[in-house]
Amino acid sequence: MFDYFHKRCIEMASESATKTKKTAPAPERKKVMSPKDIFRIPTTAQIRRLESDWIAKCDPNWGQVLMEVAGRGAAEAAFEVWEQRNETQKGSVAIFCGRGNNGGDGLVVARYLHLWGVPVHVWVVGNTKGRGAQADQAMTTVESSTNRDILKKMGVEVRSFSSDLSSNFFDTSDGKQLSSSVTVIVDALLGTGIDRDVDAVFMHAIEMINGSDATVIAVDLPSGIHSDTGQVMGAAVRAHGTITFGNVKPGLINHPGAEYAGDLRVIDIGLPEAALEKPTIHLTSVELVNDLLPKRPANSHKGSFGYLLTIAGSLGMSGATMLATESSLKVGTGLCVLATPSSLVPHLPPKEVIYRPIAETDETTIAPKALGDLEKDLDKATAVVLGPGLSTNEETVSFVQKFMSKVMDRSTEVPCLIDADGLNCIAENTKVFPEDAKHIVITPHPKELARLLDESTSEIQKDRIASATKAAAEFGCIVVLKGAHSVIADPDGNVFINPTGNPGMSTAGCGDVLSGIIGGLLAQGVEPFDAAVAGVYLHGRAGDIAAHSLGEASVTAGNIVESIPDALLSIHDELVSDLEAMFEPM
Repeated sequence: MFDYFHKRCIEMASESATKTKKTAPAPERKKVMSPKDIFRIPTTAQIRRLESDWIAKCDPNWGQVLMEVAGRGAAEAAFEVWEQRNETQKGSVAIFCGRGNNGGDGLVVARYLHLWGVPVHVWVVGNTKGRGAQADQAMTTVESSTNRDILKKMGVEVRSFSSDLSSNFFDTSDGKQLSSSVTVIVDALLGTGIDRDVDAVFMHAIEMINGSDATVIAVDLPSGIHSDTGQVMGAAVRAHGTITFGNVKPGLINHPGAEYAGDLRVIDIGLPEAALEKPTIHLTSVELVNDLLPKRPANSHKGSFGYLLTIAGSLGMSGATMLATESSLKVGTGLCVLATPSSLVPHLPPKEVIYRPIAETDETTIAPKALGDLEKDLDKATAVVLGPGLSTNEETVSFVQKFMSKVMDRSTEVPCLIDADGLNCIAENTKVFPEDAKHIVITPHPKELARLLDESTSEIQKDRIASATKAAAEFGCIVVLKGAHSVIADPDGNVFINPTGNPGMSTAGCGDVLSGIIGGLLAQGVEPFDAAVAGVYLHGRAGDIAAHSLGEASVTAGNIVESIPDALLSIHDELVSDLEAMFEPM
């Protein structure tokens, strides 16, 4: 669903189509946001501080201006959808508003749609302290109250959701199903303010919205989704599209929030980006990845592109070793050495890989004395990958822990990627990480990170950004928390969220491919955090290409390896295409 997320952010922030309705002046085209703004992902707290500081600096009424700009932008999107649905079905737009500023945005949407000749039905949803119609329609902010009053003066009826459930806009007397005449729903119930499970009246409204056949557009954020974590707070609106303001919110990219958001459109509402606190969360862009990938000078040789030592494999797990080494070669590594149990080497296929037979246990796993077999390679290596197919044999665990100590004691810090069983071998003794481990990249899936942090997998998944950031700070290393929209974090609190990849990559060996890609970039001299960010993006893009060709269900890890060259080429091609598009006439 999100294999083109980075494209959608740019495309959906483009100028709104000019309306041609005779009942009102056509809305103006909106200015395109620049990619640098779209890819910054501030937290809810950062956005609120920016808004409050800017309002205080400019004018107390500036909040009304922001609401007007946001509401009009959302109205344009709703109008486009309504026009498309109206080609085959004459219908109306139902707008569900909460009592806060998100509801105020919805009221502005209603006003513009009414001016443009669209039949609108407006409901205010939420618990009240008083009784009567006035209390039922009470808003909690000055801005939203003002927009409610304007709408009423224009002759638009604003109903209370709790008291009008039996109106003729519902197909059933209990108000559980909207009339089929409603073709578009605008969700402006809760926005970014929710920090607890939704209460009963909102639950009812959300169930009604989700049960409708109408096209659903969420304002800023699908109601019921936590703005920072993407978690469902009891219940949430499933939108076909979300119009978000200023910047993409973390909850729109983190799962499950990303599944509820649908297509994204980012509306520039005029807040000064320069005044925004330096965000620590970013969405990886194709421009960034192109800059991070190593270049190949004309007068170079194989020694110019690194010496990668991959320590991997055990009986029955040789496939993992080959996926990792082949991936590292596909990203341009000059020399790849695979250190694996000696009795496995004769059975490995002849490849552009140097095989290093090392000491093994009786169970054909790597033995502690294999350390002596690796001395020469460690002297030459520009990076190490440790873990694919390694096993958790007791002696192998001892090898891994001794290896970590040995590598950390060396005068030269060799960048090291640890994955899979490499992580499981150190889960009970994470003290093997040095105090400053920024040259180490770990790539756990949620269960592996749960072991490392001694938490449950559900705790990790509840807030993936916080979990990755916590691990990076605790271990002092670079953390790649794998999964849908993988999270990359460093010890300084910087976070990147990856937009590439698809469900077809939920297949055996996919993580080994990622290890090889990042390891290959490390070997070529890319800084560890940069290698992790670029490697995860490239890995997902290769998976997207494979899925596009084969279908998600048929993708294997080998297909992803085979797609790496096309992924590298496509990054350059898309960058050129995007740059050309920037200079097209408006």
